[in-house]
Amino acid sequence: MLSLVRRYYIYRATLSAGFYIPVSVVYMKSQGLGLADIGFVQGAFLFSMVASELPTGYLGDRLGRRNALALGNAIVVAVMLGFTVADSTPAFAVVYVVWAVGWTFRTGTADAWLYELLAERDAEDEHAKISGRANSTLLVVSGATALAAGFLYTIDPAVPFLANAGLAALGLPILATLPKTQGAGNPESADGEAETMSVREAARALRTQLPRPSIRWIVVYAALFNLVFSVTRVFEQPAMQSVGVQVAELGVLYAGFKLVSAVASSAVGPIQDRVGTRGVLLALVPVVAVAYASFAVVPILLVPALFVRRATQRVTRPVRNEYINDRLENVGRATVLSGVSMALTLVSGTANVLGGRVAADIGPLAFLSAVGVTSALAGGLLWVVARPVREPVEEAGADTDAGADTDTDADGETDAVAS
Repeated sequence: MLSLVRRYYIYRATLSAGFYIPVSVVYMKSQGLGLADIGFVQGAFLFSMVASELPTGYLGDRLGRRNALALGNAIVVAVMLGFTVADSTPAFAVVYVVWAVGWTFRTGTADAWLYELLAERDAEDEHAKISGRANSTLLVVSGATALAAGFLYTIDPAVPFLANAGLAALGLPILATLPKTQGAGNPESADGEAETMSVREAARALRTQLPRPSIRWIVVYAALFNLVFSVTRVFEQPAMQSVGVQVAELGVLYAGFKLVSAVASSAVGPIQDRVGTRGVLLALVPVVAVAYASFAVVPILLVPALFVRRATQRVTRPVRNEYINDRLENVGRATVLSGVSMALTLVSGTANVLGGRVAADIGPLAFLSAVGVTSALAGGLLWVVARPVREPVEEAGADTDAGADTDTDADGETDAVAS
């Protein structure tokens, strides 16, 4: 079992994009793409993720967990090689669309495989510990490869992508040594015929759960800040270059980003215990507003603001997800969470496409500052007017009021708030 877990850790390490991420946007700029083009291809990636999530999930169930993971790695190898030959906006758009498909083959599947493997061995209690260590392994490898990315780029811009292709390819023989699980997609599984929600039932779950005030307003609130974090990720490299950061230094910064993310992730529990869910999510308003306003005044403050952005996202995202989970019923929970994820992704994709044009006109630094401050102010206003974060007692009253906010299913029964 110990050897199997170690191989799983090594496999998770092959999912790293550390060689690629620190130089991805810089590379596209070197191939002649402007900021509007880069926003477009990044938006295409997010839109394709939404479009391919359900089909790849279905196909993954048919193929089995291990085969789906192998297909995901193989697609990433092809994508990284595609980067080295792409030289136009349409070519990069195709690369990103294909990558989105490969990404959705792997999202959640690795954790699902691990859980099923442990369940077969009556070791489900080990899932959180092993999954956490696997994530730490991924972060460490991502940080180490990020350190090398800038240096490799100065040797040849294609080298970081070839290195990432090699890392993803390493996952294929490792996967071949891992066992199949008895979950969905395995013809030998007794659970292969597990009951699933119909399309109609899934649609009804979305229709009844998402409009509830305790759900819809937190989704709107989250979308505002998810938009900020998404466009920052896309345009931060040209913004950093505009304040004097050199390409060779990008890898060092991204390694630092990984370290800060790891520390922030480990601090989520203590922070939530101290200030509560409401305090954590409300902190988004002043933290984002101050961080993004700072580099409008002193441009070099962009760099610490990017560290703040990583830490803030790492702390608030699991708290937000827990808040939403606590307010959903078990039936249809996964469907509603998928709907929330798709909504946030669509908002981010739209912001990337439209934002690229604005960033090209006013510059990436001014654009990011304006988006951050505006979204923070909108979030503060929403906090006062709509109260996106509510205590269970408040929700029980608000969610069962007569009128548009009443959640009633087809049988006329009002949904209870799961808390």
